[in-house]
Amino acid sequence: MKKAILLLTFIFLLSGCYDYQEVNNLGIISAIGIDYEDDKYIITLEILNDSGDKESSKISSYTKTNSDKSLAKAIEKTADLIADKANYTHVKLMILSDSIIQDKFQTIIDYFIRSTYFRENFYVISSIDSSPKEILNNTTKNNPVVSSSIISLLESNNYSSNSSVMKTFDQVIDEIITFGIDTCFSNITLNDEQFKIDGLLIFDEYEFKEKLNNDEATIYNILTNNFYRPIFSKEYDNLYFSVAITSGDTKTYISDNKIFVEGGLEGKIMDNETNYDVRNLNILNNLNNDFTKIMNNKINDFLEKIQKYKSDILGLSKSYYQKTREKEENYWLNLKIKSNINFNINKKGLIYEVRDEK
Repeated sequence: MKKAILLLTFIFLLSGCYDYQEVNNLGIISAIGIDYEDDKYIITLEILNDSGDKESSKISSYTKTNSDKSLAKAIEKTADLIADKANYTHVKLMILSDSIIQDKFQTIIDYFIRSTYFRENFYVISSIDSSPKEILNNTTKNNPVVSSSIISLLESNNYSSNSSVMKTFDQVIDEIITFGIDTCFSNITLNDEQFKIDGLLIFDEYEFKEKLNNDEATIYNILTNNFYRPIFSKEYDNLYFSVAITSGDTKTYISDNKIFVEGGLEGKIMDNETNYDVRNLNILNNLNNDFTKIMNNKINDFLEKIQKYKSDILGLSKSYYQKTREKEENYWLNLKIKSNINFNINKKGLIYEVRDEK
């Protein structure tokens, strides 16, 4: 209970005095889920519960859901179900359903750009296989606030496989309205009451194009230099050799009627089932060549896929315009791809790095 009161007091102090509105009379909304069915917008709000658990002092949450043919009215009617005055300034997550992504994405963007109730630094994700209502009602004893659980999952996933893509609403807006770049963000699903990052949704302006898989999302993070230590493996005689990319940078650009990807990546050994003697220079060079080929093939496949779906999530048209001042939005779609990424296993401390991190 003390933690709940302290949290809400802290929120109050950060956000101004709300015309001297008592904190206890505010319904602090932490997430909004938006669905569309039977010609109605379905709004689910996650509200922080300040009643608390006296024994554990954990903050919990509850949800309210309502609908209307008007998006604004649907949000208003849902807020009317909250006993306290709805406060949207601390929303940290928006979840969009498949129907919203397919048909109403522009409506959502337009509304929240104009809205004075919401800040724009909340994360945007989709849930195309489970409804936002189902997602936000999936509280557990260990995860009593769904929005916090999902954001923690996105962050931890970014730390491990690097397959999550965390975009705030203002980033999504910027990518949509800026010439030459399209937006993308992570999708989440619910399996056996467990949240799971399930691919990357890509767009052409407001139009949803395709869901990429988690491996392709990792390549996107590498190409945008937003990675921590993604792991890649190669099989040798039914035994696996795995490396984690720990540093490096890439650059993707258009020149001489080609798309070039250049840069260098460095990694550490994670699995060596093959028992290769990595101190042997010939073996080390062969491994570097193998993983260089793996990375370049994956990058080529990724670029061919976004070309196919006309989703310029790497901002190739934008960078081409900045260089040439020519607005050729679809110029990149038919260009040949030349990926020339060099990969090297970190030779420093090889003996000690052939292991997993704790």
